[in-house]
Amino acid sequence: MRLAYLYPEHLGRPDARVLQVAATCRALARSGVELHLICGWFGGLERRLGELGLRGVPGLLVHAVAMWQPGPGLRVPFAWGGLYNVNAWSELRRLARHGLDAVLVRHLKLAAYLLPRVRALGLPLIFEAHEFFSQTAAEEGAPPDKVAAMQTMERQVILGAQRVIAISSPLALALEEFGAATPVALAPSGVEERFFEVDGGERRYDLAAYAGGLGPWKGVDLLLEAAAQVPELKLEALGGREGGADWQRLKGLADRLALGGRLSMRPRAGQDAVRELLSRAGIAVWPGTGRQRIAAEFTSPLKLFEYLAAGCAVIAPRVPAAQSVLSHGENALLFEPDDAGSLAEALRRLLSSPQEAKALGRAGRELARGYNWRARAEVIKRVMAEASA
Repeated sequence: MRLAYLYPEHLGRPDARVLQVAATCRALARSGVELHLICGWFGGLERRLGELGLRGVPGLLVHAVAMWQPGPGLRVPFAWGGLYNVNAWSELRRLARHGLDAVLVRHLKLAAYLLPRVRALGLPLIFEAHEFFSQTAAEEGAPPDKVAAMQTMERQVILGAQRVIAISSPLALALEEFGAATPVALAPSGVEERFFEVDGGERRYDLAAYAGGLGPWKGVDLLLEAAAQVPELKLEALGGREGGADWQRLKGLADRLALGGRLSMRPRAGQDAVRELLSRAGIAVWPGTGRQRIAAEFTSPLKLFEYLAAGCAVIAPRVPAAQSVLSHGENALLFEPDDAGSLAEALRRLLSSPQEAKALGRAGRELARGYNWRARAEVIKRVMAEASA
């Protein structure tokens, strides 16, 4: 089976989706797929491919084309997808002449651009959905005309793609209700095997960890508010850009809440730093929010599976995205979303009962074993076979 996977963003950015794409590519190649990753070129690409484990994998071929995306090694003043689209399409046509079974895309605008073109080549396009972009835009206050344009594009792609893959089960259901070709395949995120090696020998159950982005919809503000209600708790947050707008917002909130030395914030770092933090923390929190569907229903966050695999006791919001994975009291504690008091109550419960926290950590680690990149690759392979039959 030969698959082209197109990724138009800058691979040098420290985003969770870059890690997810890299892990998916490695797993697909190791499962026997001949995978052609078409990415954008930038200075330092070869080094970055090595960091992401995308060099030396049998069956994985990387094709770099010109792009216009700001990031390390490519100093351009703004993002423009048109340059990548044209060059990626040229590369895709070249590959198609030697035989391809399917094309995989996770970006809405790129999928809309490619859909009529790959159809003319007789190739199936598989769209990997992570949200309804129009809804996220509307919730974030985008102008109505922009939201309407995105709705039109989503209808074109979701209804036109040969198959659709969803990152979470609530999103899969929403896509089927929207009219996507059924059944919509479910391929949640996975976790690297190295997280299962975290032994937690010096784990502290008065220490809660957060690893991830600092944007408002990530819920870190709520976590700080809850921590302020639990004076015996210490909190470490790993993520974001030091000095950035989100960092400054949270620092200001921490000052107003008088968290002082109970809060440690460090900028985003590699997976080794995340594993080190999770080896010390007895509790790990996915604060989230129920106010945006992308956070409440459609997400499948890498940090959740990393928390679980590392053996931390997980606290998460009682939202569909979390409930589709976690069971309250069995492998995690769930709190009422956007309710700092409810989150504080869950934190106090685990602080007062390290034995329960340890039991949740053990159960969570077993749960995480079912969420691996190999399983995700097998779903994509099955969808490929169905789409190209």
